[in-house]
Formats: sequence, C-alpha cells, structure tokens
Amino acid sequence: MTFADVVASALDVDPAHVTDEAGRDSLASWTSMRHIQLIVTLEEAYGLSFDYEEIADARTVRDVRDVLRAKGVEV
Repeated sequence: MTFADVVASALDVDPAHVTDEAGRDSLASWTSMRHIQLIVTLEEAYGLSFDYEEIADARTVRDVRDVLRAKGVEV
C-alpha cells in the first residue's frame, strides 16, 4: 500500500486527491476524527509514533510527509 493509499483510506478520499497541498482546509473529509484516524493508520502502517506536536502540526499532506521523512520513512 502506497503512502497515498494509506492517507486516502484514512480520510475516505480518492488517492488522486492526496496531493502535498491537500489538507484540513481543502478536504471536507479531513475532520478532527479523521485526523486522529489518519495518525493511527500511519503509525500502524509505518510502525512508528507521532508526538503531540507532530499530530497538531500535521495540517497538510506535505506536513505529514515531512514528519515521516524526519522519522526516516521514504514517502
């Protein structure tokens, strides 16, 4: 499963909508509950943990990619 597939599944969107610019303001499905689901799904998919600051700062797909890259995950 690709990064876009993981994000799309958690946010209930088509993987084509998973662009770096996509985020809370542009995807109606990116609600607070879906945000938590996204974090949990990413933690399970990549075997890592996000801290509170990383969770709060993840406002776009680019932000999420940046956190994963900082943790050594290539996405």
